[in-house]
Amino acid sequence: MKLRVNSEKLKVITAVGFLLLLLASCSSHKKVVSPTAHADYEWMTAKINGEVTLTSNLSTFTFNGTLRMRRDSAVWISASAMMGMESLRTLITQDSVIMVNRMDQTYLAEPLQLVAEKMHLPATLQETQALLLGNGANDHVAIQFGPYAAKIRYSDIQWNEPTTFPIKINKKYERMKL
Repeated sequence: MKLRVNSEKLKVITAVGFLLLLLASCSSHKKVVSPTAHADYEWMTAKINGEVTLTSNLSTFTFNGTLRMRRDSAVWISASAMMGMESLRTLITQDSVIMVNRMDQTYLAEPLQLVAEKMHLPATLQETQALLLGNGANDHVAIQFGPYAAKIRYSDIQWNEPTTFPIKINKKYERMKL
């Protein structure tokens, strides 16, 4: 005895089953944690995924990286734009900004106040940290500075785990001008 099944019903059932299987297998097991969950943090380390848009011509690029902060002391950002290779490393302290652009082999070492004025960024380290933490954002931070709009999404956040901020400038690097 042969069982006959309508081919249209079989196609629909197969498609729905495949879709359910695909959705179940693609679910993420990583939990995105709110960056403001610890208002009294000493250290913060997080993976970041971001998107920066130049508002004048709406060109967009994405980046991945690491954000490390010590409350009222330092912010360190390491960003990779292409193929996972680090392209930019920045260290912001109470009084200075050091930035190494590995793609152009240039670096910037200037007082925080001067960089803030030229690039229309927050003028103090505390304001920068508050901006990066999002002041109440659940899983992402939206930042507008000068002609740029950025969205940063955090994952794998670790609180109160001491870390270091290594910055090495190669002899062949040239100094950037603001």
